[in-house]
Amino acid sequence: MTERAHRFAVPIGALLAVGWVLVNWSAPIVEDSLFWWVPKGIKAGETGFPLVPAGELPSAMNPMSGQLPQWAGGLPDYGHPPLWYWWIGIWTRAGVGLETVRLATLIPAAAAGAGFAALGKRLGATWAGFAVFGLPPFLAQLLRPELDLPLLALVPWALLALMDRAWVRFAVLSAVATACKEPGVLLAAPAAIVALQERRWRWAVLTPLVVLVGWGWMHGWMAKPERLPDGLLGWAQDAASVAFIAFFAQGRFALLIGIRRFQNQLPLAAFVLTWLGFFSVVGFFANRGTADAYTHVRYLVPGIAVAAVVMANHRPWLAWVGLGWLHIASPYGPEASLFGVHQAKAERESAPWIREQVAAGQTVWVGTHQAAGLFEPWAGIVDRPLRGFNVYDVSTRADDVLPGHVVLETAYGEPSGSLLTGRATKLITEWRVHDGRVSAWRVEE
Repeated sequence: MTERAHRFAVPIGALLAVGWVLVNWSAPIVEDSLFWWVPKGIKAGETGFPLVPAGELPSAMNPMSGQLPQWAGGLPDYGHPPLWYWWIGIWTRAGVGLETVRLATLIPAAAAGAGFAALGKRLGATWAGFAVFGLPPFLAQLLRPELDLPLLALVPWALLALMDRAWVRFAVLSAVATACKEPGVLLAAPAAIVALQERRWRWAVLTPLVVLVGWGWMHGWMAKPERLPDGLLGWAQDAASVAFIAFFAQGRFALLIGIRRFQNQLPLAAFVLTWLGFFSVVGFFANRGTADAYTHVRYLVPGIAVAAVVMANHRPWLAWVGLGWLHIASPYGPEASLFGVHQAKAERESAPWIREQVAAGQTVWVGTHQAAGLFEPWAGIVDRPLRGFNVYDVSTRADDVLPGHVVLETAYGEPSGSLLTGRATKLITEWRVHDGRVSAWRVEE
């Protein structure tokens, strides 16, 4: 590899990440970003950056949004640290809109792209870091302004600090990561390995733990695991699912040719095992008696990305095979690919038709996920709030939907089966963006 290519790998990584966000600038805000994290950032900007941006909905939000069960009691307090909300709030103080939210993500996206490029470079394979651009969940995360985005930006730089034995730099980066989201504390595991290799105790190892304990003492005691395994067998099933997602799904099995490289990178191996092992226990939804295997794949992305860079070595193109799954709905949920974004784009295409139907006096039923985007222009679905439709959720009864009413069904979002199953219906029209879909059904009887 030429010296020039070696020198420019890191800025190219940053430019690729920024370019990806710019190309997808108009991609709507979806799921947890839509319901919680962006509203909390707006709230933080409006109320002077409190430790807990919760309670009543921000004034910049449509009052109609309070009809949705997700927002009926205002913004919930999940006990997460406030740093990411504050960051979004800094930008939304200049104006609440999709553009300001996207601007807030540019720096973390650039840091993530540059960080993994720098990690590959540090491992002696200039282009190894570019393997992450073949990971569909990595590309999807760059478009999601969730708490996991700053983690993705900070993790490679913290690991690089450990590899350089730059303990002060590690202390700062791991502290900021933990102040964005609690799993940043897992950086203590590779730090402990490095300290053991040095045969010298380093107080910086405890930095993320100190930050987590400090936040927990102030307020973070409210944060709890989303779900724990149903015994040892349940955990074994979840661990197998995590391993499959990380090392086999979406063509990632091709990277296993380089798995032996972990033998010489024990701190990175410790990070990957700790990260994936932790999330096989905490917050994993698969195999819990549900009808699907959906999970928060974004929780796993830092571990997947580091593993991909280590295993890719001089063959990052092995990871790029994964781009074949970029637009395909994953059995593990909308965060594993661009499926969630495509679903929101299909909802955006359906919005003008919904507006026309409502204006004509037609009774239209819309699920809560789609309704949130129709109420809030900053989500990137509509340019002005759309009103006049009915909202259905899990409590809506089939007899609430009368003959002649129109029900909007989506490929992902609020289930509509209980409203349509067993009834005579007619498909009026449909909107598709890849695997994202919105179908308009008229109830006949």
